[in-house]
Amino acid sequence: MAARRFLLAGHSHAHSLGMTNPTTPNAIEIQTIDYLDGRILGLSGPAPRTAAYWDALVREAKDTTVLLIWNGNQHLAKFLFEIDKPFDFFLASRPGLEPTKAELVPEAQVREVLDAGNEFLYKLLVRLKEVPGCRVVLLGTPPPKGNDTRLRHFIQREAFFVQMAAKAGSNVNEIRLTDRAVRLKLWAVIQDLLSEAADNHGCGFLAVPETVKDGDGFLREDLWWEDATHANAQYGRIYWETMLPQVGAA
Repeated sequence: MAARRFLLAGHSHAHSLGMTNPTTPNAIEIQTIDYLDGRILGLSGPAPRTAAYWDALVREAKDTTVLLIWNGNQHLAKFLFEIDKPFDFFLASRPGLEPTKAELVPEAQVREVLDAGNEFLYKLLVRLKEVPGCRVVLLGTPPPKGNDTRLRHFIQREAFFVQMAAKAGSNVNEIRLTDRAVRLKLWAVIQDLLSEAADNHGCGFLAVPETVKDGDGFLREDLWWEDATHANAQYGRIYWETMLPQVGAA
């Protein structure tokens, strides 16, 4: 049997874990993650990811542990701004996160909205499960950023959020941000959905290390990339220090 490889693949949060853009624009290529001494390879490709990228992952997955990063920003893409009236919800998996005084909506409704983009993931997991010798581990995605003042500074640089605010008849300096406690729960729902997807498809799931969080559960500010959603390279180093033994790549 061929030696098992460890291959990191997926969406933009993979960059904080050491993946870089392809050396040739629009190419799909296997690359090394320098500081991991060849223990983990990365499948780099154009963004947004195309069907060709996922097909390449399936082809490369034989006798491989695929470490898969899936989305992780949908809670902010949909709910960073408080465009309508404030809302909150009880989160069954984290009963200690008390709701705010906003109008409560069912957790099932929140899950349905955040799960809407995962249909392709479920199909991909089925495909990977059929590849001989392939093991899949879904990776948790970075917690949200809790410092609203600093966060708003970064939002000003991002066309997606600038346009989103404009469509709501406001601008990024004035539009209300969804309460940070609600943002934390929305992120937690995404982690729950990833964990459940792993259980349902016979995969592993690795939650983010507790050491990357501040005392309130948000991403530590020294681990922020300079945008609204992503973590930096130091986050990745802490992540791998904790996770390599857990995936068997230490």
